[in-house]
Amino acid sequence: MARKITHTLMVEGDLLALTPFHVGGAEERAASDMPLALDGLGRHYLPGTSIGGALRAFCRHVPDHAALWGYAEGADDGAASRLLIDDAHVVGTPMPELWHGNGIDRRWGVAAERIKYDREVLPRGTRFRFRLALEVLEGDDIDTRRAFLAWLIGALEDGRIALGAGSTRGLGRIKLVDARCLEHLWSTPEGILDWLASGSPKDQRVAWREKAAAFFAPGPEDRIRIEIDWSPRGPLMSKSARDGIVVDALPFLSRLEGGALALALPGAGIKGALRTHAERIVRTVTGRCFALDDDHRQVDVPLAADLFGRARPAETPSAKTARRRRKGRLAVETCYAKLALPQDTWDRLEREEEPWRVPPSQDRPMSLAMHVAIDRWTGGAAKNLLFGALEPGRVEWAPIVMHLDASCEPLAELALLWLALRDLCAGRIPVGFGANRGYGDLAVRRIALSGLNAIWDGPDSVALPVADGVIDATEIADLIAQAEIAWRHWLGREGEET
Repeated sequence: MARKITHTLMVEGDLLALTPFHVGGAEERAASDMPLALDGLGRHYLPGTSIGGALRAFCRHVPDHAALWGYAEGADDGAASRLLIDDAHVVGTPMPELWHGNGIDRRWGVAAERIKYDREVLPRGTRFRFRLALEVLEGDDIDTRRAFLAWLIGALEDGRIALGAGSTRGLGRIKLVDARCLEHLWSTPEGILDWLASGSPKDQRVAWREKAAAFFAPGPEDRIRIEIDWSPRGPLMSKSARDGIVVDALPFLSRLEGGALALALPGAGIKGALRTHAERIVRTVTGRCFALDDDHRQVDVPLAADLFGRARPAETPSAKTARRRRKGRLAVETCYAKLALPQDTWDRLEREEEPWRVPPSQDRPMSLAMHVAIDRWTGGAAKNLLFGALEPGRVEWAPIVMHLDASCEPLAELALLWLALRDLCAGRIPVGFGANRGYGDLAVRRIALSGLNAIWDGPDSVALPVADGVIDATEIADLIAQAEIAWRHWLGREGEET
């Protein structure tokens, strides 16, 4: 039976990538392990199925969810989705970047054997054309549908929805910009003629927002934002996978909105450093040796796996394993340095040795450092093992930003994360390349938390100063006490299972 559609509510705009972005394709003879998706004309795009899946998961608690997004029950009962989402094609011709990575052996804390990979990403600032349509059926409350779309637009404009792969590892954060809200009336001849005659329909954004205020009472956020204001104590960088002409070890660079390149710490690297330390904490307090997964070199450490996620097993998992496999509650964004230079400037500096001979300064924040490997037998310099590294000096960085999923009141996970943040402030967790060779030390100045009303009744946002590596957590002492109770309760359950 055909559906009787009275209105179509449409949203048009651009999806702006706040972080690098990856939606995988299946191109033959690709130069990358994980190439980007391309359409039939060779253009980068976001499939409508990927956008729809992420939006549907975000809207899972909305009333009438099944009726909006469609459902199937048995062989005879079901309905198609009322939401129609087009493929979002890229605006312009952005230059893809090749990001390299490797798996970490959780037992030894080193690169895992035979798990080296690369991934194509579109840089931060890439735009995609976005178009969504909602069909309003006969008998529906039109104001309720307007309110729903206004609420969804607000979530997209706030950057609360991630798309694509690696959304907890520094990729996939998007934001809706330049949004327009349109309505088409199909139930009357006048409405159809108006649609045919109007070249540019009136934007209904203000009217929809008023309906949202009436139908959707504002509630607490379902995630906690953690912003860490920090500065490096010495050389700190992620290493590029390629070697320079003059310099052997180059810092990792990523493109910004204007086309300039900046030093970057991928979210995967920051999250990996925190995860390694959190797993060490859990192993210490439980006194257990956890089984090793030979396929992924991962130790399935409880609580840490809930906080940081667990990889998919190589073979079809059992029901018990399937319950444990999940995306982590903690998402870490890629962090960029505030220094950005054009591509040709970086290329010139890589070819010329002399500019790096002087000490770093505010105008020249990088310097060339020469190193030599040591012969373990004689204790002298090893033959033919002299190498140079381009080291950042006085470079300011943007804050490290994390998001903790608070939909299930994760107090025990918050306790574990707080212990890791405490040790990060104390200088016990280096970040980036060469962490055991003098690189990666940082000093934290402040930790800002927002969205706390999702798990407690105190202030929603606080800024905690850090002095001499110690966090002043007086403002959230009650929350820390609740997290400590949850932590001890979890330790008690873990002991009983042992």
